[in-house]
Amino acid sequence: MLTGATMNDDEIQRRKNLTFEQAEGLVPLPTQLARTEVSPELRAVLWNYIHEEIQKTAEHSAGYGWSHLGKPWDNILKQVHVYREHKLIDDFNAELKPALAVVRRVFEQGSHSEIYGWLQFVLGINRSREFAQRIVTILKYCRSPYRIVADDVICPIGTDEDAAAIGKAFADLKASGFAGSREHLKSASAELSAGNFSDSIRESVHAVESIVRVLEPSGDFSKALARLEAKAQIHGALVSGFKSIYGFSSDEQGIRHSLLDKGAPAVDEVDALFMLGACSAFISYLINKSRGAGLLT
Repeated sequence: MLTGATMNDDEIQRRKNLTFEQAEGLVPLPTQLARTEVSPELRAVLWNYIHEEIQKTAEHSAGYGWSHLGKPWDNILKQVHVYREHKLIDDFNAELKPALAVVRRVFEQGSHSEIYGWLQFVLGINRSREFAQRIVTILKYCRSPYRIVADDVICPIGTDEDAAAIGKAFADLKASGFAGSREHLKSASAELSAGNFSDSIRESVHAVESIVRVLEPSGDFSKALARLEAKAQIHGALVSGFKSIYGFSSDEQGIRHSLLDKGAPAVDEVDALFMLGACSAFISYLINKSRGAGLLT
């Protein structure tokens, strides 16, 4: 029970989301992690869940005193062993304790790319919605800069709104059968994760161009927008904005053109994050506007 000065509802709610030390200003408030940062908290919470999932499906024999991987983790970890780590199958150990030790090393010692790469690979095998949702919850709780935006894609994001836009683009592309554009968007995410910012921007733009080529056989971006503007009543200011964003990627040396006498392209992580989010939103916009105008079936 509170004594003396009372707290209002806003202050109580604020404290619910903080540790005592944070609420009292004794340690810094939590912030979203940097793209390549993996906090001890994120490592521990992810491993806690993965360890629990592997343990609860294990097969035990009281009579013989052994424990082995059970389904589905026996198959999942075999595929990780062969197709991700490229190790020979007869070196795979399905005994529970050594199998757990191998996975633990990923979460205890792995870099951001090793951890998120492992998760993305496993998500591509383990289609359990509950598993994916728990990973989503953990990433948010630990302030990870990554989100699951499609069945088999973990993507760096700037905000949760970016994650929603990127996820919607992947869903719209899948529903419309635009496999090429989806692969470009997936590559844009992978290049951004790897720190290849100009390559990420290039792939984001290629994802848009794949849609444009369906709307306009010549592949001319301006002509495609003109067709869409005429059919779907797009405001002229929006058209100008789309052209300006596209122009940025087209004009910057090293993004769409070869590097000549100029140094590295003047783009950074913020630019790449923006373009991934902007191009994703634009893809969904193009698909839905074009379908409404009868330009796509």
